[in-house]
Amino acid sequence: MNIHKLIISNKFFRYTPFWWWYRLIGHEGFRFDDYHVWGEFWSSLNAGWLDMNYKWEFEKFWGKGAKPEKIILSKENFDALVDRLNQPPDPEVMERVKRVLERKAPWDSNYDD
Repeated sequence: MNIHKLIISNKFFRYTPFWWWYRLIGHEGFRFDDYHVWGEFWSSLNAGWLDMNYKWEFEKFWGKGAKPEKIILSKENFDALVDRLNQPPDPEVMERVKRVLERKAPWDSNYDD
């Protein structure tokens, strides 16, 4: 341990090729929980792969020759859909949602009651 500290902290050796080699060999700065970094590197490098191969992934899930659904709306129907989405929600539906959200969670209730 003392030899390691001597080599790493020595100003004469610092940033020389020997110092870099010793850090690499001694795994200085490497932690045992750093193993996830390698996988993240490769997945980030290939992040667009699934986007480029979307059709293949779609067929892998839904079966060979499957076609994605396509919805075609006329201009009037699209405008009606946008208007409906922009309207405030129905108060009766919101009351029911509010009642559901006010219920106790199953893990919070005591089943012995």
